[in-house]
Amino acid sequence: MSEINITPFVDVLLVLLISFLISAPLLTQAIQIQLPKGKLKERVPVYKESILAVVNKKKQIVISDQIYSLKSLAKSLTKNANEWKRNQPVYVQMDEQVPYGILMDLMLLFKNAGFPQVGLVFKKES
Repeated sequence: MSEINITPFVDVLLVLLISFLISAPLLTQAIQIQLPKGKLKERVPVYKESILAVVNKKKQIVISDQIYSLKSLAKSLTKNANEWKRNQPVYVQMDEQVPYGILMDLMLLFKNAGFPQVGLVFKKES
């Protein structure tokens, strides 16, 4: 038989494509925060080559899909010191409603742990 019926193959691929399109948005977990706004005339940092620490309204710190409190992050920085890349910059992304004291505690925690650069992330003002 020289002809191959590809209709079932195409049907299977379409079903897989549709199921992927439906399930993909459900797999990502968005952290709902409101960033402060500001203007920056200099370069924008490269977040792929850095550590992004996101603090939400509940004062939870999320780094690479891991949720920490200030105490658990401090323990992780000391106990798992070899897992943290100290040469990478740290960027803190914080909700507007989080108290300023937590920002200072978090920045000092990273600075005292040996990270040379700790910066802030804000929303670009339009």
